[in-house]
Amino acid sequence: MCGRFSLTTPLEELVKQYLIDEFVEEWQPRYNIAPSQSILSLISHNGKRRAGTITWGLVPHWAELSKWKPLINARSETLLDKPSFKSLVHSRRMVIFADGFYEWKKENSAKVPVRFQLKNEAPFVFAGLWDRNGEVTTSTILTTEANSLVGDVHERMPVMLTNREDIEKWLNTEEYSFEQAASILKPLTPERMKGYQVSSIVNSPKHDTSECIVPV
Repeated sequence: MCGRFSLTTPLEELVKQYLIDEFVEEWQPRYNIAPSQSILSLISHNGKRRAGTITWGLVPHWAELSKWKPLINARSETLLDKPSFKSLVHSRRMVIFADGFYEWKKENSAKVPVRFQLKNEAPFVFAGLWDRNGEVTTSTILTTEANSLVGDVHERMPVMLTNREDIEKWLNTEEYSFEQAASILKPLTPERMKGYQVSSIVNSPKHDTSECIVPV
């Protein structure tokens, strides 16, 4: 599961790190990104990497917008089994920029928010898929079985990509088939990550300030 995340990294750093050719949108630091909101994404088209915003919550091209519940996550193990995703894995792969994500740990009757990020606090990307329904373009974040660090809080975690080879393999649908790219859809090793408790203000998407990422 991935239901909330952050992206506070300056645009200049993202452009340099991810070799972005076209940056079509501005972006302000976000500390508590929620479903149905705009997220910053990257696709590869005709050999160029294009970054821009897209709505989080996938609505398939064949679905009726008014009756469809947007899909914020997709299980990577069953992509080829689901009508919503099986055609997208071949030509509509994308990544989504992030520098941390939240999960909620059950402690008695309470749910305690925990933020996970890389140990070096560098940005990373989630593997994702996108689709277009009329004039509406939407996306979903792929999940996998949780590693031992995240697993203490939740049984699932987003697919996090951190090296250039994996990112290129997922983005470049012209050179890499889904069968070739599917090997990257696995948990990041726990030794590369850290997690810490944050304030319960992140429980509400109305709160989107730096206070959301401060350790408690």
